[in-house]
Amino acid sequence: RETKKSLQPTFEKISNIREKIEDLRRDLKSAEPSEEVHPNVYKSAREAQRLLLKKVSRASDEMEVPSDPDWNSLLNFNRTLQNAGNLLRNSIISHGNQVSALFEGKVDKLRRLTDSLKSLSKELNTALRKRKLELDDFDKFLQDISERDHLLDEEDKIEGKIRELKNRKRKIEEDLNKKESSLESLKKSSRFQELKKSKQKRKEYNRRKKRIRRKINSTISDLFRPLRKMDKMIERDEHMVNREVLDALDMYLDDPVKAVLSESEDLPKLKSMLGELEDLLEDKMKLSDRERKKRLEEVREIIENKKVEKLREKYFRIEENQKELKQERESSSLLGKKNKLEKSIRNKKSELKKLENKIDDLEEELGEIEDQIKNREREIQEKTRSLLNAEIESI
Repeated sequence: RETKKSLQPTFEKISNIREKIEDLRRDLKSAEPSEEVHPNVYKSAREAQRLLLKKVSRASDEMEVPSDPDWNSLLNFNRTLQNAGNLLRNSIISHGNQVSALFEGKVDKLRRLTDSLKSLSKELNTALRKRKLELDDFDKFLQDISERDHLLDEEDKIEGKIRELKNRKRKIEEDLNKKESSLESLKKSSRFQELKKSKQKRKEYNRRKKRIRRKINSTISDLFRPLRKMDKMIERDEHMVNREVLDALDMYLDDPVKAVLSESEDLPKLKSMLGELEDLLEDKMKLSDRERKKRLEEVREIIENKKVEKLREKYFRIEENQKELKQERESSSLLGKKNKLEKSIRNKKSELKKLENKIDDLEEELGEIEDQIKNREREIQEKTRSLLNAEIESI
């Protein structure tokens, strides 16, 4: 509105020049030369006159001031006015000299009017450019306000998300505390203490089984030297044995513990092998008297006292106790409840950690948006002073 008001005198001048150009065009169209000229000059001048009048008419059409212009039509009129001025100037350059041969005064007047029009066009262009810069400042001002509003909306959304996540976090923490308390109470219960003892008992069973395996291994391996001698004698056909003894030698020289645990309860193969070894130790096997006596005592102790059988029996009794203990633990609902609570606590802690990370990220994003809002508000205050000569009390 201010632009249209300030440019009104310029529009009136442009309209005035347009009317004068229109009057001149009509005069030139009907004009006749005051003096006689050469026919060729006359013909050339008349053709130039026709072309000049045509271009002047086009230029005049583009010079019409819009009745109630908006900003875009003002810019458009500015362009058409420049085009009209250029068209008039170029037409005078192209045809003016030839037309001057018949109507010099009218061409001179058209030239003066064109110069005035160009001057007004330049004045209008300068005024609109200045206004355009001012309007660009206002557009940027409005954009800053719009961006601040958008940032405020984003700030509200993020604050809402943070509140929602913090509420979820609080509920998870409450649930986690309840579950941890339940787990602690469960672990302090007498039933759970009994299960803990059974776990220790299971470890003790494993230790005892290892000791028995070592004793079995030690008992048989002490006889490895005479057993190998017997094996060599059999290979050299110095001593004949049945198939059961041969199998026993292979088994017991390879892995005594495995052999004992894989045999049936009364250890028939071991007894057959030791019986043959006892015969050889009493007669054919070459050993010192001292070693012979010692090995015979060891073999007889194994056979007569059933030393290995007792170890084997004890081993399988412990295994049976372990199975019963395992069944007892597996059938206990308390362990299942404990495992379920522990799993739930792990899941809650993991969920809590993810929530805390999300909250940290959102709070960081919120801080960045708050800084952007402050920057926009500073720009808005500065532009309010520069564009409106006013102060904003608060934003």
